[in-house]
Amino acid sequence: MRSINVALCFVVSFLLALAVAEVGLRLLGLGPQPTIHRFDPDTGWSKKPDTTAHKKTSEFDITIATNQFGLRDDPMTSAAKPAGTKRVLVLGDSFALGYTVDRDDLFVDLLERWWKAEGRPLDVVNTGTEGWSTDQEAVWLEKNGAAFQPDVVLLFPYENDLYWNGEMAYLRFPKPRYSVTGPRELRVLPDPGETAWYERTAVGKFLTNFGGERRTWTPDGSGRALEMEYGAYWRTPPDFMTAAIRRTRSGFAAVKKTCDAIGAELVVVPIPGKASIVAEAREKLEGQILSDDPISALRRKLKGQPDPATIPSLAPDKAWSPDQPVETFLSLARELSIRTVDVRPAFRAREDAVPKDEQEELLYHKIDWHLNPAGNRALAEAIHAALDTDGVLAGDLAARHPAAIEADRHERPTRRWPFWYAGLVLVLGTLYARSYRDVATWKAYAITAGMLGLVFTIAVGGASLVAKLPPALGRPILIAFVLGILLFVLLKLGRRLSTILELLAAFTRRGHWYLMPLVVILLTIGSLLVVAASSPLVAPFIYTLF
Repeated sequence: MRSINVALCFVVSFLLALAVAEVGLRLLGLGPQPTIHRFDPDTGWSKKPDTTAHKKTSEFDITIATNQFGLRDDPMTSAAKPAGTKRVLVLGDSFALGYTVDRDDLFVDLLERWWKAEGRPLDVVNTGTEGWSTDQEAVWLEKNGAAFQPDVVLLFPYENDLYWNGEMAYLRFPKPRYSVTGPRELRVLPDPGETAWYERTAVGKFLTNFGGERRTWTPDGSGRALEMEYGAYWRTPPDFMTAAIRRTRSGFAAVKKTCDAIGAELVVVPIPGKASIVAEAREKLEGQILSDDPISALRRKLKGQPDPATIPSLAPDKAWSPDQPVETFLSLARELSIRTVDVRPAFRAREDAVPKDEQEELLYHKIDWHLNPAGNRALAEAIHAALDTDGVLAGDLAARHPAAIEADRHERPTRRWPFWYAGLVLVLGTLYARSYRDVATWKAYAITAGMLGLVFTIAVGGASLVAKLPPALGRPILIAFVLGILLFVLLKLGRRLSTILELLAAFTRRGHWYLMPLVVILLTIGSLLVVAASSPLVAPFIYTLF
């Protein structure tokens, strides 16, 4: 029996370590997001009907709900459009779905409400699905287009579509693909089955991603390993991207063919990437491509390697540009005589109207690359103006009376940390003054404010710094920082560490497995407090970990 209890001590300790790792990874934003996807034999995956999912990050808190057709749209009595109306059908990926905004802020729904306010008999159907590329959108329209009876189809390609249009699978799901000569490749898409249980945990997801295969390519003569999707930025596409672009053209042609068959007008509206619009995002992208960070620069200097900026195949604007994906989409559409809408001028006009330090969060989320509510509003306005100017919505689809887009209900997010800081200074300062009555009251508040100031500088300033760095660099720096603090704690504990280990070993040998969680938590907190009290310079960093 005792041996079983000892074994349970190890099991409980291991599970406790996993629980701490799970919570820590989720706090770092590395936890798995809920999914509403299911396998689809035609498109590879689609959204589950009548399903709801809640997504929450530090930037957005939204709910995605689908109707009986698996669309993020209102309930429908049937796929056919209501009598006496015309229909606009939206094809796209997570931007069209509204991955980071509620429907009240999604450009698709903003347009529908705006058009109805103008007295236009327009019904809008949103088929946007996270992760879809042009080929999947073309297949969905071929299968369902006639049933939904659209009069206008708006296709919203995004820059990563160019690469994934050339692939036969995305993550664990298979997907259809069009040939470089036009027809869709006929093959059976295998069902990947349910997601493995461990991939639904933050630890499992982290280990899977860490050990997963990284797809990279190297521009000629640069020696730089870049993500495959970056090939879409090159003015002279690499070989794998040349084939993918031809497949994208085939996908566009397939959408147009279906639209012609069902009598719908097709309009292609490329979604510009954040680096195409926001100066700071462009600088980040350039830093990722050129490895323009201190660590990479030092490594190049030690190895005697040239500055990537001097390598012709990596030269910004000459070899590559963040505008190239949009230009590629527009060029393909023109070749096929498809109407287009370029929203970049409207986006840039908004960005240029505010100071540079406010641009990053104006239309796009700061961390996530999707459009925020203001960006969706700008997209709706640009599409509304373009479709009227180009005559797509003319005749009986023209506005019957003027109306403006709904008033913006969103204010710029309020920074909450100053309120937390002031509140903690008041509470902790009061406790300090009452606990140590020999210390002057003003001094107690000053000491508290100074210590909390250091903690908030580390937490808020550090988070802002990490957010400004490329993800490939910022996340390792954050992990290294936390590990460095923990290593300092171990060194500072010194001989106390052996005492702690002896205590844990004693509880283990006695088989007190039910006390292990409490013992581990108390020893951990006690150790951090001991180190913080003995080293005032590192104390703010340790308090930040709490």
